[in-house]
Amino acid sequence: MVPVAFVSEHSETLVELDLEYSELAKSSGVPLYLRAPTVGDSSGYIEALAAMAVAALESDRPRVGPCGKVCDSAFGKCPAARRGGAS
Repeated sequence: MVPVAFVSEHSETLVELDLEYSELAKSSGVPLYLRAPTVGDSSGYIEALAAMAVAALESDRPRVGPCGKVCDSAFGKCPAARRGGAS
């Protein structure tokens, strides 16, 4: 099992994948059920996230606010920014 939608392990994921789905696989006759660990807080993953964030901040591409709408480059006209919702 490779939960590609999850990048960190937390209790909800662990219970669902390690306990519930494991039991479902066993009761359904699946001969082998394994779950790959997530990347969690590995230094390479954190460095990649940081590099992506810096690249996005340095980009001239329009930014999308938490509302899903494109904001001006300084977020000055973004309603979410005025509420403190955008950064």
